Amino acid sequence: MNNRRLLYLTLIVATLSIGVMIGTIVSGGAKAGEQKPAPLIIPDPVSLSNAFSQIAAQLDPAVVNINTEAAVEQPANRRGGRGGGRGQAPSDPFGLFDFFGGNGGDVPEKTSSVGTGFIVDKGGYILTNHHVIDKATKIKVRLDDKSEYIAKVIGSDDATDLAVIKIEVGRDLPVAKLGNSDPVKVGDWVLAIGSPFNFDHTVTAGIISAKGRENIGGSGPNGGFQSFIQTDAAINPGNSGGPLVNMAGEVIGINTAIISETRSFAGLGFALPSNTAIKIYNQLVQNGKVTRGGIGITYVAETDQTLMRAFGVKEGVVIQDVSPGKPAAKAGLRPGDIILEIDGRKTATGSALLDVVANQPIGKTVQIRINRDGREMTIPVVIEDRNNILGEETGNRDLNRNDPAQGAEASLGLRVAPVTSDMARRFGLDNSDGVYITSVERGSTAADAGLAEGVIILRLTSGGKSADIRNMEDFRRAEKMIKPGMDIALTVLYPDPRTNQYKTRIVPIQVP
Repeated sequence: MNNRRLLYLTLIVATLSIGVMIGTIVSGGAKAGEQKPAPLIIPDPVSLSNAFSQIAAQLDPAVVNINTEAAVEQPANRRGGRGGGRGQAPSDPFGLFDFFGGNGGDVPEKTSSVGTGFIVDKGGYILTNHHVIDKATKIKVRLDDKSEYIAKVIGSDDATDLAVIKIEVGRDLPVAKLGNSDPVKVGDWVLAIGSPFNFDHTVTAGIISAKGRENIGGSGPNGGFQSFIQTDAAINPGNSGGPLVNMAGEVIGINTAIISETRSFAGLGFALPSNTAIKIYNQLVQNGKVTRGGIGITYVAETDQTLMRAFGVKEGVVIQDVSPGKPAAKAGLRPGDIILEIDGRKTATGSALLDVVANQPIGKTVQIRINRDGREMTIPVVIEDRNNILGEETGNRDLNRNDPAQGAEASLGLRVAPVTSDMARRFGLDNSDGVYITSVERGSTAADAGLAEGVIILRLTSGGKSADIRNMEDFRRAEKMIKPGMDIALTVLYPDPRTNQYKTRIVPIQVP
């Protein structure tokens, strides 16, 4: 009996021992089969990550720092609170760079400015902004290797804010390649290279955020020749004249302007297209000046759909005034004509019209297709030097607004009276046609359209049909044409407060 119990106990112990051994073997085998995680590996650089650096390295040797000196008559006590001898240079319409000085007296001060340029010819020809070198008595150029040279001005054009300067180095210089600015698209990557705050060879990146920007402010009377590429690549004081570069390493713009309340970058930078720069550069290098064509008209600069509907067309440029004795007048163009094409090129906007005319050779006859009172016709016009056209002054046509007259009230909220032959002689008008406004009701349709006392009304147009207004009877008949909801255009003589002369204008009005 005891032997049997001993046998059972021995079997139990053996069974437990075998179980423990099997468990140990299984556990050890499981641990041996675990996979360790793969080690992390630093990847090779992505090829696109160094695209900017390659372009910067390619362009950098051709970009130069420009420092100028000038004597400016600006007393320190008239600086308007700009402390520390800092102010905005008179030649800097966009506030793009500072000048330094301040001797505390009412004597000419020596000022200095900083800007950027880039070499476009191995002989030392450099393209930059006009406002960078304007009025400078000394222009110092610093190259990529830190060597410095004194530059001379080859030519400068205020209208496009471009200038060409030259340095004598005695060796071939690296050149920036100019590209075609027409194909660039909104969203394209670009680099801006320059000397912001005198930190030369600074590179910033962004995209083209808009094209064809006009009237951005500060462009002056010649702003019609400036159509900007807008970018969000950082542009700051000192970037003026530097290149805006595409991803092919080509210069497609010249950094010119910013819009900012602080004079520092706020996301809106503007560059003149390279195609404009190439045209100006070629003329400046060859002739030392820029010659532009003109025909002697003024026009409605902004496309106005009310005006287009009133004249019964979808697009075109409305002539406001025609200068007597100039090519347009000689050819028979007149206010109210709508220019549709010039030599087959569409002129849907004022800037397109200006570009076509300005770039025509002097003396060339162009074929101008117009819409006149709903009929299309083509008129040949001879291109003349724009400087000759602008150089002649017209007579003083200031209208005495205190002339007593019994006015007739119009539905637009104004009162009119006839222009008499005596008034025409006194005010230098060609004839006594038209009626002049004696008063405008506050808050009326006429007031909202910008009409005022003294304005002379010559014609009313609606639906492509026009009615000349020679006297009060004509005006009353024309007034009966006006219905609520109509789009009309008034051809008027408007006193220009800047020149104290009369200019023809086309005034669009939406009748409520």
